[in-house]
Amino acid sequence: MSMNDSAVKRTLAAIMIGDVVGYSRLMGDDEAGTLRTLTRLRSTLIDPLIASHDGRLVNAVGDSLLAEFGSVIDATQCAIALQQGLADHNVALDDSRRIQLRIGVNIGDVIVQNRAVFGDAVNIAARLQSLAEPGGVCLSAAAHDQVRGKIDADFADAGAQAVKNIARPVGVFALSAVAIGALGRRPLTKARRGRRADLAAALACLLVLAAGAGAFYGRGQMAHADFVTRLDALLVATQTNVTERGRAKLIGDYLAFAPHRALVIAPKVRDHWWTGDWPDARIAETKALERCQIAFGEPCASVAADETWLAPIDARPPEVHEMPKVVFAGEFDPKQLPGVRDNVIARADVTAYLAAPEPKAAAIHPRGVLTVATGASSQTEANAKALKSCNDSDSARDADGPCYLYAEANKVVLPARRTKAATRP
Repeated sequence: MSMNDSAVKRTLAAIMIGDVVGYSRLMGDDEAGTLRTLTRLRSTLIDPLIASHDGRLVNAVGDSLLAEFGSVIDATQCAIALQQGLADHNVALDDSRRIQLRIGVNIGDVIVQNRAVFGDAVNIAARLQSLAEPGGVCLSAAAHDQVRGKIDADFADAGAQAVKNIARPVGVFALSAVAIGALGRRPLTKARRGRRADLAAALACLLVLAAGAGAFYGRGQMAHADFVTRLDALLVATQTNVTERGRAKLIGDYLAFAPHRALVIAPKVRDHWWTGDWPDARIAETKALERCQIAFGEPCASVAADETWLAPIDARPPEVHEMPKVVFAGEFDPKQLPGVRDNVIARADVTAYLAAPEPKAAAIHPRGVLTVATGASSQTEANAKALKSCNDSDSARDADGPCYLYAEANKVVLPARRTKAATRP
């Protein structure tokens, strides 16, 4: 529930999206075994292949994975190698326990927001994935144009397909599981790469394998897969209004957010808050706790900072923390503002607020928005202007609840949780 207030940029990228075939059935038959298998495959196959093809794993939670590549040739070769590796893994398994992926690859303009990627290029890759057969790969026509004649694979023209939420039909080229099985195997690291790239890929693989084996990096830190499993279990226990798909999205969004980040929960209302892109993990935790308490009106409990686990590892409920800046009710002081970033504290209208003539008011939103209103004809008008400006801001509009009156004249009134302009007698 955090607003990403970092810069947004656009770039051309190749997107590979995979989805586990029959994931719900696999989890229903053997949840623990399926999670162990997927964890092992990620550490020994998926992550190393993506790294060795110069890719970046954007998200891999539950039954899906999304990776970004600078080259569609790299993305396509990675997809083929991944399907070949999974086929090898499945040889000795019963049909009911085999892990198969459908994979889609597309190239296009994407929006990059911190480490996450968005846009039609991503959506099309997801639709292509759904069109692929189990163990197969589907490319968009744009992607196929780039790889044709450059990789040793004959994709079948499946024609133009109408896909959900995309205005125009998408040209589809398919490579079946049988065709992939007939292709020769390639080494993880491509021969054209230099020695430095080879060493970097090897190091990436070693790091991933260490994480998959359960390497610990410090108090509260754990292997990536263990962290995801523990976080999912906590969300099941504390967030009864979040579906399985919702939990997977929450975990994926949190892990994709720029460090340093933190996730907290509001135990009474059974909700959560997370935020990221802070200077260090301790600040991220503090800001998440402050924003959560502003949003839900109750002290919140820490769950994680980056991938360091902060909640109890046993059955005890997480400890809540009442944040002093949220309950502060003294004279306006920029240093006492809860949940905001340093650039807000340093703003001219904020630093000059205390000395500004009355009537005046300030309003705050849990996403770290702070607005100031001066020059009003009455205190009620100042309150109304501050609240309206706050609620109309891009970061607060229709998101995570209303703005609250933070200060009335020089008096901080946030603990009263007022969302209306009327003055108190």
